[in-house]
Amino acid sequence: MRSYTRGIGMALFAAVGLLNLAPGLVALLPSQLAGVYGVVAADATSTLLLRHRAVMLALLGAALLAAAVLPSLRTPVLLAAAIGKVSFILLVFTSAGAHPKLTPVALADVAALVALAVAAVLLRHPRRTGAPITVSEVC
Repeated sequence: MRSYTRGIGMALFAAVGLLNLAPGLVALLPSQLAGVYGVVAADATSTLLLRHRAVMLALLGAALLAAAVLPSLRTPVLLAAAIGKVSFILLVFTSAGAHPKLTPVALADVAALVALAVAAVLLRHPRRTGAPITVSEVC
């Protein structure tokens, strides 16, 4: 049973990693900005910032894929992913005038957070009886 749950946890890390890798194509193909984000960049600076965001998401995706198989990376990568996703969700839902096409992107981040939370639980280290829970035991 333990190897089955570990496999699911690793698959969830990998799935969220792939979700984050996908926008990385925008860095190489800026013509795809409208398709990925549902918005058209107003100028060269906006395009550059969105392409940079795509690179950062791809790096996070690569880190999540690595964390799927390397337990020592799980805690820091999980924290980085959670901070990034929560911040984007909060920005989208609290910013007046945010483009409505950003809502599905934010909701995908909510789903990714849930998947990562489940993965963290499934991949947690077994506790020693009587020992306090540490952050490293979560991943």
